Amino acid sequence: MRIAVLEDDPDQQAFIAACLTCDGHLLTPLERAADLHRRIKQDPFDLLILDWYLPDASGLEVLEHLRHGHSWMQPVLFITARHQPGDVVMALEAGADDFLHKPLNPAELRARVKALGRRRAQSSMAEVLTLGRYCLYRPRREVVVDGESVVLTEREYQLINLFLSQPGQLLSRAFLMELVWGVSGDVQTRTLDTHVSRLRRKLGLDGRHGLRLRSVYQYGYRLEEVTALSPT
Repeated sequence: MRIAVLEDDPDQQAFIAACLTCDGHLLTPLERAADLHRRIKQDPFDLLILDWYLPDASGLEVLEHLRHGHSWMQPVLFITARHQPGDVVMALEAGADDFLHKPLNPAELRARVKALGRRRAQSSMAEVLTLGRYCLYRPRREVVVDGESVVLTEREYQLINLFLSQPGQLLSRAFLMELVWGVSGDVQTRTLDTHVSRLRRKLGLDGRHGLRLRSVYQYGYRLEEVTALSPT
């Protein structure tokens, strides 16, 4: 992948390059937010590694400008030496796709970048996906059901993108956890179940609109097309 690394510490830049170039990635080191804003208009980067503290802006400000000013939708991996409560939530809500604390672990950095690459490949398909009465608009990350737009969080969008892209396919918990959260699927967490439950409720994925998101005990989830809502 073509990766932009916005980090003003030369030692950190060298460390990240040493970790990732061995996997065949092409890295572009940048030190200032202004440098990124200029380069991103010219270079089609596949991923951005973004530090929290920069000489001319904060990482959160950079991310906000990218998502809303440039409408840049490629993955962003946030890195920081901060360990304040709520940092991860702030970064993810601002539009980051993943988050790592410094000091960076080489194996974890490589794994997270690899997972983000798979997630990017998964999402780089048709801009508009229609299945029954559901329509997913990838450029603006929007889902429309029976003509009405439904507001989703970033994680909910990523999940429905996967389900609508592979209707009828049984998607394992490990697969979903790795592509959406970038973590090993054997992690014991209720996060996935909570997000799926909210997604069902928001999008009416109980069959009322022709699609049902069914859980498969101890394995994962499958999006099924149905002709009518079955009696419970």
